[in-house]
Amino acid sequence: MIAAHLLASAPHAVGAVDLNPIDYIAFLISVLRYPIGWLIETLSKAFASFGPLAAIGPFGLAVVVTTLVIRALLFPIMGWNLRTQRRIQREQRQVAPQLNDIRKRYKGQTRKISEESQKVYAEHGISPFSSMSGCVPLLVQLPVLYGLYWGIRDVIGMDSTGTSRVTFDALPKSFNFGFLWIHNVAQTIGQAIGSATSSVITGCPLTNSHGQAIACATDWSRLVSHPANLALLIFPILTGLAYFIQSKMTMQPMRPDMSDMERQMASSMKTVVYFMPLMSLFFGFIWPQGLTLYWMTAALVMVGQQYQLMGWGGLRVPSWVPGAGRTTSLSYTRSDFGAAPTPTSTGGDGLGPASSNGARRSGRGAPEVHQAPAGPGRGRAPSRAQRKARRRR
Repeated sequence: MIAAHLLASAPHAVGAVDLNPIDYIAFLISVLRYPIGWLIETLSKAFASFGPLAAIGPFGLAVVVTTLVIRALLFPIMGWNLRTQRRIQREQRQVAPQLNDIRKRYKGQTRKISEESQKVYAEHGISPFSSMSGCVPLLVQLPVLYGLYWGIRDVIGMDSTGTSRVTFDALPKSFNFGFLWIHNVAQTIGQAIGSATSSVITGCPLTNSHGQAIACATDWSRLVSHPANLALLIFPILTGLAYFIQSKMTMQPMRPDMSDMERQMASSMKTVVYFMPLMSLFFGFIWPQGLTLYWMTAALVMVGQQYQLMGWGGLRVPSWVPGAGRTTSLSYTRSDFGAAPTPTSTGGDGLGPASSNGARRSGRGAPEVHQAPAGPGRGRAPSRAQRKARRRR
């Protein structure tokens, strides 16, 4: 069945003469969606046959397990992406003072600033377009993640309008699509569960779209007073919170000596920090909860993976947070936060190592590092030769 779907989709994607990148991406997604859908379906049926797992929710467990497997496979690409970002940030920090000096010297002369900046980049062997290389890992991951998204939709037999159809060997409507406290994670807005007469929210049709269930609740005191009702908010809120934390961890700290390119990158990251959480929160209320479950699982796993690679990164956490002082070779250093790295930096604020290689300096204070330079001066005992010279005088 999977092979038949791939053969059917191949002519539409690769048969045309005017092949373009969109066709490649569409074909790649079509190649991935059916194996992923098959895996979710197979795991769902396997979990349904095992009592304890069936009680938790076979389809929800299958979505979680599939998401974990895919995120584990994408972990090396995520590491590559973070290493690329850190390399670009170090390169930009290296030339930032010279670029700022050029900007001040040729203020208002756009062409001259561009020419001199190109010379600085050439002297240091840095490509001004190196920041674009950070997009490559993201482009590699997108087809896989979209394939997972469409694979879930195929298994529950749903098209873009939310109506049921069979484009894949979708699980039957009678299958147990429950997960934990969610009665059915496969439903979309406007869909009810068969002929059910009970309701999670009293007086509302039993739908499993967060948005419709909450919108039809007129008695808000009753809505928030029941734990089962509040549970409807857990998936969207956790998803938005996880994406916010993950975005803050990736975000480059602002420094006074940033170059124009660094400021543009940081400004773009600021937009992502708030856009992704808000978007995930919004879709969490209108998507079927199975897709929200996938997005939430992926976001939480990404936070853990990013912590493994670079600690808390750009997220400044209190010292009492577990792992607040953890650093790696990809962690942001004190200089990334605008503080000059000094030999006396103890790194006690939990923001990263004092050295640029990611290793925390051992010892405390080490005041002997700041001894006065050689030669006569205040506070230094005179040498034997100096004492003899004074006696002769």
